[in-house]
Amino acid sequence: QQTYTQCRSISIDYGVMEKAENVYVLSSDFGWSDLGTWGSLYDTRLKDSNKNAVVGNNVLMYDSHNCLVNMPKDKLVVLQGLDNYIVVEDKGILLVCRKEDEQQIRQFVNDVMIDKGEKYV
Repeated sequence: QQTYTQCRSISIDYGVMEKAENVYVLSSDFGWSDLGTWGSLYDTRLKDSNKNAVVGNNVLMYDSHNCLVNMPKDKLVVLQGLDNYIVVEDKGILLVCRKEDEQQIRQFVNDVMIDKGEKYV
């Protein structure tokens, strides 16, 4: 654990794959999506009749469309009038963000670290 905490935060493709000489590519024909973004998760999830992708048993949506909602199973959430939003709760932290602005989430996380400390990150 001590060594892990001292490692740089870098993705495997930059940290390992670009430096390795024994990496090979095999042509294939199958679907692929990089689940590194909320938008890509939205793309892979089943949608309801309003094109909402909902994870969570207690989510009620009214007049809401094209949203990604990911809630803990015991959390009751009522959403009304949202279009094209990401609504996610993880470890007691709620994020509500327009899908087209999801690239700003990294900045939001940095701002939280600066303003509130690492407790929430």
